[in-house]
Amino acid sequence: MGTSKNVPSPDTPPWKPLLAILGRTDVPPERQAQEIWRSAYAERGASLVDEFASPAVAAACGLVSTSNDVLAASAAFSGHLATAGRAGFANEIARRALLRAVSTNQGVAGFARELFAEATSYYVSRDLPSFVGARGRVESVSRGMEFKTQIKAIVRTTVATTGQPSPDPDGWANYAATVIRALRGLA
Repeated sequence: MGTSKNVPSPDTPPWKPLLAILGRTDVPPERQAQEIWRSAYAERGASLVDEFASPAVAAACGLVSTSNDVLAASAAFSGHLATAGRAGFANEIARRALLRAVSTNQGVAGFARELFAEATSYYVSRDLPSFVGARGRVESVSRGMEFKTQIKAIVRTTVATTGQPSPDPDGWANYAATVIRALRGLA
């Protein structure tokens, strides 16, 4: 039987502000959602934007606009990644968003919402378990799951307000950069 391990954010200056507030009941969830992306950007800078703005993620967005078959979209994306020789965090998140958007017929706007919500979920999941039950933090695992759902909803709303995504590589790159700015509270 397999096991999983919670690998938390590094205990470095870019992540300290998030770690200080994540799951706190006295800090608005909107503020916590912003801090997730501020911390990610503080650690990685332009490379974070580049990863989410990549042609591979744009290709996933394009597949959402042209496919209504989950298996075909998944195979096409895998083929694209194999040809491009690309792997990485944003591409794996893009695969999940692609499958969810195609299976629920959400279109390119839904793909964008799911992409950034799923990435946010990853960041929350790696740190929130360490704080469940701590004084002033989410009091239970079920409340932690509700909190994560709430943060993802906030992110989806923020993404939805940034305009319509474009699946072409240049349009997607500009859109992704705009979304990350908005998620950081700068738009």
